[in-house]
Amino acid sequence: MNIHIKLLSAIALSSLIVSCTEDFEEMNTSPNDLTSVPYKTLITNAEISVLQTYNLVLNNEATWTRYNVRDVYVDVDRYGITGSNTNFNAYSGHLKNLQMAINLAEEAGDDNAIAVAQIMKAYAFQNLTDWYGDIPYFEALAADDSENPIIYPAYDSQQSIYTDIIVQLKAANAMIDTSESMGTADVVFDGDMAMWKKFANSLLLRVYMRMSLVDPTTAQNGIEEIIADPGTYPIIDSNDSAAFKYWLPEDATYRSPYYMDPTTAAQQQNVTSAYMVEFLKTRNDLDRLAVYAEPAASSGEYVGLPLGTLGQSTQDLSIMGVAEFRSADSPTRIMRYSEVLFILAEAALNGWNVGITAQEAYEAAITASFEEYGLDVGTYLSEPLVDFNGGVDQRELIGEQKWCALYPDATQGWAEVRRTGYPVYVATTEPVETLFPGKGTIVRKPYPYTEAISNPDGFNAAISAQPGIIDEKFGAGVWWDVD
Repeated sequence: MNIHIKLLSAIALSSLIVSCTEDFEEMNTSPNDLTSVPYKTLITNAEISVLQTYNLVLNNEATWTRYNVRDVYVDVDRYGITGSNTNFNAYSGHLKNLQMAINLAEEAGDDNAIAVAQIMKAYAFQNLTDWYGDIPYFEALAADDSENPIIYPAYDSQQSIYTDIIVQLKAANAMIDTSESMGTADVVFDGDMAMWKKFANSLLLRVYMRMSLVDPTTAQNGIEEIIADPGTYPIIDSNDSAAFKYWLPEDATYRSPYYMDPTTAAQQQNVTSAYMVEFLKTRNDLDRLAVYAEPAASSGEYVGLPLGTLGQSTQDLSIMGVAEFRSADSPTRIMRYSEVLFILAEAALNGWNVGITAQEAYEAAITASFEEYGLDVGTYLSEPLVDFNGGVDQRELIGEQKWCALYPDATQGWAEVRRTGYPVYVATTEPVETLFPGKGTIVRKPYPYTEAISNPDGFNAAISAQPGIIDEKFGAGVWWDVD
């Protein structure tokens, strides 16, 4: 991977201008002296980039997860994605910025800034390795090292990356001083370091559970350690403390990136998947259905589209719920309270000591999902396909409901489908007119073709270290995908 490039592109520089703080008063006026960019400004820029990279609501992963699908350009829905459609731009963008911010914050002795950058870096790298498997990590951001620059970094195993992410998140949690604020440079939690601690430790729970099928001992020990010591490891414990980025609807710069005016939304070519509509209807989950989707304009009914289907009229189909997910103030849901509870439910079902039973955590998670949207769970928990003791496999119930509650967070939804195998239909059913009949469902993103050209040794070693990959994206999954 050739990442020996300038730290910031012209686009990044322009975004720094509009997201500036009082720190710019200290900035050298030379346009070529990029090392003078204040580290807090780098963090601001990186936070926005990270959220806009891994938290999209309409993307390829959303279709593969059966959240929303395309009704016109269906090639990628049918798994037509190749390495020509993917990239490693994050390395020369927000990851580079975050590493530079860490270096500068260390010089300044600003532990809170170091922690925030470290948490965001861990979050970004986990998403990247969950997409691709083995990726450059330990040497990836060393191209500008004055003493030992590494232009062509080695690819590292996902297992080793996960191990270090745990180390980085624990270190970040330990160095946070909640009595101090990062101020307005932190555009995620507005400088609230208590929120950063909760997010870091909740993210640790996600990391541990993600690896639980391949390394259950580490996962169990890690999760039990966090739950046993809430003073050291506070976690997201309510919808109010969920890791959400709230945007400013009246600010052109910080308006929600998901915003789409109702007229445009009604004409878009992304519609609600047929499976999502069916899942909600068969469980009498009409309240969340009304949040997740809009009735079809032509019929007033909720109508979804099977993945890969071509030629339908958007007017006859449901689109994503505009008020909740496409408004100027629609938040970025980085990590929900319901997800934390589903993690505890699965941990308890495994027999791990998390201070709550599997049923209690499962029902609390569903309730939290409803309350996230201001809804009352009512009698939903006693529905035949929802009831924890109603005869459906309890692990399947947790997996299905977690998938539903994560909507429309496709990065996490797709990862959980691959890890758990639930919902079974999503994990096993090929798209309509798939371009790869008989190959099953997609299990990884294809590596960018540019890697084979710019970093052939690293790329080829990574392919050799992950046997069983078929046609770039089928066959062998990533390290934790052992289902």
